[in-house]
Amino acid sequence: MSSILLLCAGCGNSESVHEIKQGDLVGLWKDSTGNSIRFYGDHELKVSGISAFRSEGSGCTGRGVGQWSFYFETGDSVGTLMTSDEASEGSLISITLPESGEGECDVDLSVIDEGRSLCIADLDQVCSSDLRFTRQ
Repeated sequence: MSSILLLCAGCGNSESVHEIKQGDLVGLWKDSTGNSIRFYGDHELKVSGISAFRSEGSGCTGRGVGQWSFYFETGDSVGTLMTSDEASEGSLISITLPESGEGECDVDLSVIDEGRSLCIADLDQVCSSDLRFTRQ
């Protein structure tokens, strides 16, 4: 699985991203409203109550099992990022969940607060909402 994202360094808000190692990401993360994401070492994830993803316009629904991977820089001059299951650390995480029918739900998360929090990211902002997931 491979996604491409153009890096927008310093765009749009005051949060800064921090790299996190896979071992520090694996486990349960929750937000203040009870939404949760459990990351596994085999790049599987389970989400519950992801109303936060729906509110960001992603079209994601309720809960599910999906895949996650870190983005990495390709080294080209335009700052292109791609996802890979081989990447063992990163500051931006791609989540893909199957949707009913044939579609997929894709959400990106930024690692912030020196690796203690995750927030929903978009192309123009490190965090596109005030919602934060913290490791439990």
